[in-house]
Amino acid sequence: MTERKRNVMEPLPNKNLTTSTPPVRIGIVGCGGITREAHLPSILATPGLKVTCLCDAKLRNATLTNAEFRLGAAVVSTPGELAGLVDAAVVAVPPRFHAPVTIDLLKHRIGVLCEKPLATSVADGRQMLEAADSAGLVLAVGFQQRFHPNNQLLRDVLASDWLGEIQEVNAEFGGVLDGFLGAPTYVSRAMTGGGVLFDMGIHLVDRVTWLFGELREITLEDDSYGGIETNANLGGQLTIHGKCVPCSMAFSWTHRLSNRIFVRGSKAAIEVRIAEPTLARLRCDLAGHQRTLVLEAEEVPANFTAHTAQMQDFAAAVRERRPPLVSGQSTLRSLEVIEQAYRVRRRLSQPWVETWNRA
Repeated sequence: MTERKRNVMEPLPNKNLTTSTPPVRIGIVGCGGITREAHLPSILATPGLKVTCLCDAKLRNATLTNAEFRLGAAVVSTPGELAGLVDAAVVAVPPRFHAPVTIDLLKHRIGVLCEKPLATSVADGRQMLEAADSAGLVLAVGFQQRFHPNNQLLRDVLASDWLGEIQEVNAEFGGVLDGFLGAPTYVSRAMTGGGVLFDMGIHLVDRVTWLFGELREITLEDDSYGGIETNANLGGQLTIHGKCVPCSMAFSWTHRLSNRIFVRGSKAAIEVRIAEPTLARLRCDLAGHQRTLVLEAEEVPANFTAHTAQMQDFAAAVRERRPPLVSGQSTLRSLEVIEQAYRVRRRLSQPWVETWNRA
């Protein structure tokens, strides 16, 4: 399939489905928290979708989810059992199982929306892409921040001369991870490929590289002592308008950060906040006074959520056999950045916990 670039605010085809259009039958593999809190609500909010099968290695999880949402779906324990019951599936299992589960589904002629990240390694990710290409099926990845309408606001400002020469790009994503910190999905090497950078930080790594292009001269400092990191500082260089621009990113599971992308130019600066997906804030000088102008995306549904927008796009991609906005191929770059960062990682300075020689 040949990718077509699409404005994130372009109307999605399935908004105009007729009652005679058969629904896309959706299965879900993995019935944990993310399925109940995000995937199922977004599927149920999307016209033209019907959940027909739930799968979990712990059959009880699927059974309870089926009852909780009153789905009336089939309940199975292995991905291969979805064959013939669904047209497409959401893969919401721990990252270590993204590749084998996705490849299994693709072999059974089932298109996939895989939770982020695509895989725990670039090599596994490429195998998933080859399986999707060989089958001619959709492989989407759950980077829902790409659907934030303020991405287009940021692009429009960058295309203008409002900022002047771009001097810096900074991104931060952090908050206290209370309830989940002990869960194996987050902290066990048997389940995941890394800590805060790999699990949460990859959202912004994907978004920054999607917006600005390749990140080079990568550096990483984190607080891993052989386990997984809870704080990480990622650095590198971007090329914007033909010029080299320093980029810094910070991620944390122990404290709250600014949770934004910030671009500083010689004339003005702009920030887009994760919690404000339809807004951008332009900081500039007006008549000798520093002002903040709030830019707002137009024609955004009042009930907009990024998860629902992604599910709508996935359903349309399956129905039309076209690439989704967040294709597997387009997410490989962020995985390459993180794999490279882990290769060059250095220990984050923590003088309050490290021993040192007082002599």
